[in-house]
Order: sequence, then C-alpha cells, then structure tokens
Amino acid sequence: MLMLDKMPVNIGIFAKDLCGPSFDVRDSVQKALQYGLKGSFIGTALNASPTLDQWELEDIRQVAQESGITLGLGIGMLNPYRPERSSEALKVGNGDLAKGVCKLTEAALLLGQSDVMLVVGKEEDRFDRSVGWSDQLEEVSSFLKRLEPDLRSLGSRVLIKTHEEITSWEVRRLLEVLEPDLFGVAFDPVNLIVRMEDPIAAANRLAGRIGQVMVDDGRLLWSGQGYARLLCPVGKGCIDWPALISKISESDPDAWYWGEIHRAELETPFRTEGWFEMHPDNGIAELATWISMGEPLSESRQPLVGDVEERIREVTSFLTRQVV
Repeated sequence: MLMLDKMPVNIGIFAKDLCGPSFDVRDSVQKALQYGLKGSFIGTALNASPTLDQWELEDIRQVAQESGITLGLGIGMLNPYRPERSSEALKVGNGDLAKGVCKLTEAALLLGQSDVMLVVGKEEDRFDRSVGWSDQLEEVSSFLKRLEPDLRSLGSRVLIKTHEEITSWEVRRLLEVLEPDLFGVAFDPVNLIVRMEDPIAAANRLAGRIGQVMVDDGRLLWSGQGYARLLCPVGKGCIDWPALISKISESDPDAWYWGEIHRAELETPFRTEGWFEMHPDNGIAELATWISMGEPLSESRQPLVGDVEERIREVTSFLTRQVV
C-alpha cells in the first residue's frame, strides 16, 4: 500500500511506453492529458521533427503548451568510446558529436525544454575488458566539460541518468568536476538496485542536483549467482516510493517525475569473481540494506519484465494520486 500525503506536481510518462515505440508527438500529448498527467517524455527532438525544422518544433511546442503538457527531452547516449550509440547526435552534427549534442539541446529549447537527459551507456560497457570503466568515465567527463560554454550560452542543463551501467557515486564524481548550474541528475532508482545501491542512500548522495526522477519498481529475486531484477508495478517492489519522494521533495522540490516502463532483464551476479572490485564504492552498511531487499528463489522462473500494461496502469494511477 502506497501512502503519501502529497504527490509531486510535475508528473508525466515516457511516450514510448504509453503510445508504443513509434508515436506521433501530438498524439502523445493528448494521451498524457487523458491520463491526468502533465508531461510526455518524447526522447530526442528528432521524434518531433526528423529534420529539426524550427517551425515544426515551435508548432509542436505550442500544441503541448495549449494542452498544459510539458515535453520531456533527451539527447541520447554519450560515451566517446562507443560513438555508434550516439548515432542521432552524429547525424545532426554531420559527424561532429559535440555539434550534434548542441543541436539536439537547442532543438529541445524550441520545444520548451531547457533540461535534457543524457545516458552514458549500457551495462556491458562497465565490464568491457578492452577499455577500463574509469577510462570511459574520464572521457565522458572531458567531453561534457568541453560542452559547458555552449550549454551556458543556450541556457540549458544536462541531466545525467543513473542508468544501468553507472552508480550514484560515479554520477556524483562526474558532477563534482562540472558546473553545478549546467549539469544535474536524472534519478532512476530501479536501475540503482542493479548496482547494489539503496535508493534512499543514493538520493542523499545526489541531493540538490536531482532534476528528474524515473518512476518504476522492481523486486530482487535470488538467481544462484546473485539477484535478478524482476520488474513489477510501482508499489509492489522493493523501492520505498513514499519515503523516496518525501526525501527528494525536500532537497529537489522542482524535480519532474516520469513514469518509465523498463524492459531490460538485468542481473546482479555478485558471487561472480571480481564483481566487488568493479563496484569499489559499495559499503557494508548499504550493502546489508540492499541484500535485505532480496527475496528467496521462486519455484519457477518469472518473466523479468512483468505485465507491461499493468505497470503502465499502476504508474499513471500512482502519479495522479489514485493509489492509496
């Protein structure tokens, strides 16, 4: 049972989850409105205009604003060691990644959004034996540092997502060397549990820098080598959403809360040799809290993504204060 005296005001959902992978932005605005939400996260601006046409972008912004809907925007993935993951930015930048990122950020502004979400990479990057994870993060940090003058000129902010590959400690270290008014956090607790973190402790580490919160839930099931993340409707997993929202509301009251239906079937095989060496920040106290979230091995393997339609119903209902 989810109990919370006051829900956040800024609430929305990922358009790809509500409308399917191929969607019209105008339709996503109307569908978010039908669910009683105030935002539709559409991904990069290319989903609004494949050519980033100024007039088309401004027309869509007007449609959204007249409906009372805020559009959420991202700029894709950014790992200089994995340029193929930044195909959209490279395309609009004619091969220049920095130029492409800036063009996507500028297009987001035309859609009415000054905060853009950034994903560093994928889980396999962390365990890539050819390039050390610390080296990858150093390149990401250097790249983002070079973007600061352009971001300041645009008046935009990049929010680094706590995605499946990165820990909250690592995000915090990135932020420590970047301008605080230009960079923040897209806080995604259902990913943090895969990195053996307690979401409440992670929120404390990133307090004051959280601009977005991704709302979903999951359970941790014993898999023999560790835990597997079983995705489930919000409120039925191991994330204490009322406590988390209360904490974030104190430190970051203007944060947006976006329902996101995750689908990656991820595991945390901490019994594997070298696992803890790849997670050097994990402390005993927090690790004990994380382990206590886990459940015994179930008799039969369950699909880890769960019932997507049920998860969409639950997250929209929760965000619009219908869950008690």
